Amino acid sequence: MKKPLYDETYKKKTVQYVKESGKAVAEVARELKIKDNTLYGWMKKFGEEPEIAQHQAFKSEDHQLREMQKQIRELQEENEILKKGHALLRERPSVKYTFIYEYRSEYRLEKLCKVMNVSRSGYYKWRDRPESERERRHKEWTELVKEVFDDSRQLYGSPKVTQKLHQQGVSVSERTVTRIMRRQQWRSRTVKKYKATTNSKHSMPVQDNVLNQDFTASKPNEKWVTDITYVATGEGWLYLASVMDLYSRKIVGWHMSDRMTKDLVLQALKQAYGRQQPDGEVLHHSDRGSQYASQDYQKQLQVYSMIGSMSRKGNCYDNACIESFHSIIKKELIYLNIYETRTEAEKSIFEYIEVFYNNERIHSTIGYCTPTDFERQYYVNTVNR
Repeated sequence: MKKPLYDETYKKKTVQYVKESGKAVAEVARELKIKDNTLYGWMKKFGEEPEIAQHQAFKSEDHQLREMQKQIRELQEENEILKKGHALLRERPSVKYTFIYEYRSEYRLEKLCKVMNVSRSGYYKWRDRPESERERRHKEWTELVKEVFDDSRQLYGSPKVTQKLHQQGVSVSERTVTRIMRRQQWRSRTVKKYKATTNSKHSMPVQDNVLNQDFTASKPNEKWVTDITYVATGEGWLYLASVMDLYSRKIVGWHMSDRMTKDLVLQALKQAYGRQQPDGEVLHHSDRGSQYASQDYQKQLQVYSMIGSMSRKGNCYDNACIESFHSIIKKELIYLNIYETRTEAEKSIFEYIEVFYNNERIHSTIGYCTPTDFERQYYVNTVNR
């Protein structure tokens, strides 16, 4: 597996992510699967550039704002607990403990005990009383389901939560997980909307549909698919071009811009090629949009020795995998947020793709692995043959 080459835009956005997230360089390096020294080098080179350093200047004000927001959340949490448990305030402690146990996954234990005016030690003593094997097992399952659900950013439904638990060695049925999530009112917070973007009404030459809806691949960098989507912000549209490797479903290249031009898709392609450095020919599939049909883009495909392929006119199923990714990122991220600026949206999308989607989110098509792990397994198996 060749050493990836990262473009300057990616390096700057990574440095900006380190500065604004408050995370350690080593932690971000682990998240993005890059070496510590590499990221330290980027920090040294780009960390003091005005466009990045100016965000650091507002860090103290941001900290104060976060503290105020934290206090508001504390008061809101206490108010919610009181609304649900005010009738129990004069009840005996055992009744309050039952209420605390019921809501312990929804609110912090410390806050529950404070509002209900009981001690944590008293609650623990009540909790640790002898219980049946069935109660104990169900309690463990509920806690494990909650952990997986939260780790997924509350995006997974019961099928994926069940698969993650199986990967952790927990033997539990999907029916049980569904029942636990329904009882606790843990629902995936995705929002369903979608709309196509590119313009195929042009007179430029188009490629044949070589892919022909065969979305299987036997190795990395055998077939890539690409498309453009858009994000609404307070400043106007932000366009995102993405390149996916069909073997691992990994997003190997992406680029964002306030204009939907051929440069948008060219930068995404160049990033993908630099990071993956494919050895042989790659089948490259896109829709018939003018950006992909442009002379410059087709010339770049020739430079990379790629085989061009384009969807049939008006057939969205010919490029279903990358359109599915854009649908997922909208349901799991974009529609859940309101972006005041394009910069705000760019940071959010960068974190989703590079930290969550490629490295944390499991995918049913690849055996409930993450894209990065599935790709890595291929190279490990190849070396061991």
